[in-house]
Amino acid sequence: MTSDMENPPQMKSSVTQMYLLFMLLFMIVIFIPELRFALGRAAGFVLEPLFSFNYKYPIYTMLAMGVLVTLINSAAAHRYTDWITMAKNQARMRAFNEVYREALRKQDMAKLEKLRKIQLKLSAESMETQSQTMKATMITWLIVIAIFTWLWLFMQYSIPYTYVAIPWAHAVDLNKVSYLFPNWLLIYSSFTMPLAWVVRYIFKYFEFRKKLEKIQLRGLEAVK
Repeated sequence: MTSDMENPPQMKSSVTQMYLLFMLLFMIVIFIPELRFALGRAAGFVLEPLFSFNYKYPIYTMLAMGVLVTLINSAAAHRYTDWITMAKNQARMRAFNEVYREALRKQDMAKLEKLRKIQLKLSAESMETQSQTMKATMITWLIVIAIFTWLWLFMQYSIPYTYVAIPWAHAVDLNKVSYLFPNWLLIYSSFTMPLAWVVRYIFKYFEFRKKLEKIQLRGLEAVK
């Protein structure tokens, strides 16, 4: 049986290997155009009839894809993330950091040595949570790349016009590059980033409420 001192490096190595494998597969798909376009065209068989909107409303298509990708990522992350444990780990780490800073300020070497051992245990727990979250990413990444590639092909080659009006500009060329990225990608990101935060917050809210209801139910049963 391994000790707490041995577990954190092993856990860190496992997470690192998983991350490197994921990045390798990601780079293979991204930098092989034939494979990437094949995924995009395959996704188009399902997405185009549902979300092309007769090629008249590219903004609607773009926003629909943003919602779809956000829901897929958020649902997978929720499935594999223990929000309760994550919140506990974050609270414990905040408390630990306060104590550690105080010991460091006072140069209490004996206490710092004890805190370093505790830090190893906290790091191991954090790594385990991260590895579970990584599973969600590895499950959804191929689907998300396929959807995003189809959206890119759709915006580049399928829509009959690229100029649209948005709240902060009367006419924007969706395919014009601004700040190193096409405008449609900037609009897409400005929509999906806050949406992802809201959806994740909703998932976490219901998870915490479910946990609270279980705790209250146990309390009532104990009283009876």
